[in-house]
Amino acid sequence: MTIHRDPSAAFGTIPFEADPIRWMENSDVFEKPRQQRSRDALGRIIVAALRLFSESGFDATRVADVAAEAEVPVGTVYKHFADKDALLAAIVEGYRSCRMREIGELCTSEAALAATPRELVELHLDIVFSAFTLDSGLLRLIERRRLEDPGTHQDQSAANEIVAGLIADRLVEKLPDRDPDELRQQVHYAHSIIRGAVVWSELPAGGEMGQGLKVTDMEFARQALLMALRYLRIPE
Repeated sequence: MTIHRDPSAAFGTIPFEADPIRWMENSDVFEKPRQQRSRDALGRIIVAALRLFSESGFDATRVADVAAEAEVPVGTVYKHFADKDALLAAIVEGYRSCRMREIGELCTSEAALAATPRELVELHLDIVFSAFTLDSGLLRLIERRRLEDPGTHQDQSAANEIVAGLIADRLVEKLPDRDPDELRQQVHYAHSIIRGAVVWSELPAGGEMGQGLKVTDMEFARQALLMALRYLRIPE
């Protein structure tokens, strides 16, 4: 992955891992089966659960629905997961672990270390827009559960802190004349504000109504970049 992008291209083009089965490879939430047949069945369960949870909603989806979609007996799902909450927790943990590793590698790469402050802000926005371009269904589900589940809220807040902190680290290095604590706080505020707008653009079914707030809207991305640059006092 590279941090450099075509200035005329839309944000949201970072090639993050999109295969949910690959997300689960480093998950510690459940034990991986040794036999290939069982691994294949588990993969189908993960893919089916993610699709149904994202499209039909977590509450409306039954374990039996997941089993039918995955073409496995219901008992096979329960063999790996105690219930659908455990299934969702495993998916989210695997996804978040994968994304945090990818983002960490991106923000500590040689390209990021050599980037200009503006390029780092562009990278920051590209990370946010890419996540909601690739993972909109799962992220909608996570954001909805944040409202009701303190654990989900805490975990997602911690992930946001990590992403903003990685970008802040690079900007502090590039802008030695700025107060580092103030700059870090500003990066975290910018992350919260822009990510919040992106969340709302995706959270309602069918996306935000009206003009502007869509992750695929070039003008939304352009204005978000201008706001971030001006707020962080980085030349446009």
